[in-house]
Amino acid sequence: MVEHLDGTSPIRSGPAGPLNDDVNQGADQGESGGRRRRSAARRLSAALGRVGGLALVGLVTVAIAGPAAAAGPAAAAGPGAGGGGGKPAPSVDGVSVGWLPGGVTLTEVEQTSRIGQPVIVGTFQGGDTTVRLTVQRSTPDATLQDVADAYAQSYPASQLGRIALRGTEAVTLGADNMGLRELTWVEGDPAVVLTVAGVKGGTGSVPATPLRQADLLRVATSLTVGPEPRPTAWQTVSQPLIRAAFVGGLNTTSAPPQVPLAHVENGRSLVSLLTKFRADYPSLTARITVNQVYVWANGRASVSFTIAYTYQGQPGSIGTTGQAVFTQGGWKVSEETYRSTLELAGALGVGSA
Repeated sequence: MVEHLDGTSPIRSGPAGPLNDDVNQGADQGESGGRRRRSAARRLSAALGRVGGLALVGLVTVAIAGPAAAAGPAAAAGPGAGGGGGKPAPSVDGVSVGWLPGGVTLTEVEQTSRIGQPVIVGTFQGGDTTVRLTVQRSTPDATLQDVADAYAQSYPASQLGRIALRGTEAVTLGADNMGLRELTWVEGDPAVVLTVAGVKGGTGSVPATPLRQADLLRVATSLTVGPEPRPTAWQTVSQPLIRAAFVGGLNTTSAPPQVPLAHVENGRSLVSLLTKFRADYPSLTARITVNQVYVWANGRASVSFTIAYTYQGQPGSIGTTGQAVFTQGGWKVSEETYRSTLELAGALGVGSA
């Protein structure tokens, strides 16, 4: 996603530097009359009011100036960040990754669940390699035995084991005598449950095989576990804007295609696509409910949403995920997400016919 670089000026409130000037004027006058003291007090009160006004417009300033005005911990390393070579180490929910296989970079971070617990999952991809880092902070008292018990219950037919890692042990999940699929361990107080997994291939006709164990361990040992990052001002103001973009871009409407596509990345180039879709499925209607928004970089966010649809009088619903991008001064549904949602809606229409 593209940062807002169109030169928009932040909101300002009054001239710069009035506070010091007003205070100094009151302090430098040698007169002892009560009139001058009252005048200085009034000027100080007005100056403090201007400072308060600046604080009140702070979030609005962030919303207009774009992500560069409010970069925070979650935005320290955006898409393509891979660490090394002077680049910032990519970070997932406060966990920095110091080493990745060559050409592998951070491509997505999403908020989801795993084995019944809320987690943040970072996906790193490059070439035929995919690495995933899962961070679970919802169980501050978790132990390695808890992890082992959960794995035994969730993966009863899998090859489970233990391996020394980072001064403790990790529960390992095997892959049919082909190596380790993933490592999961617990560290810190409060406890953080971490999982590193990796595969090669798995696209097209190439079968997926586990990442080399040495590489998997190297990724795991390179991690630096920091505190859970606090939401930034940019993340906070972006939430309702992203939700509005998904509703405006994906809800069916009889308005001209340019209206919903104003909420979509590269929307002008998608007019013919939407026009054809409407012609193919004239009775298909859809309403979007945004469930979660996770702003993981200055200009990217993961979004989970539900599509409630009706086709030829038959209702239904389905959950899916997508990406929002900050481009041309605003948050929009990514073009990839828009296309995949139309494909999904088309499949629902065919299936309901």
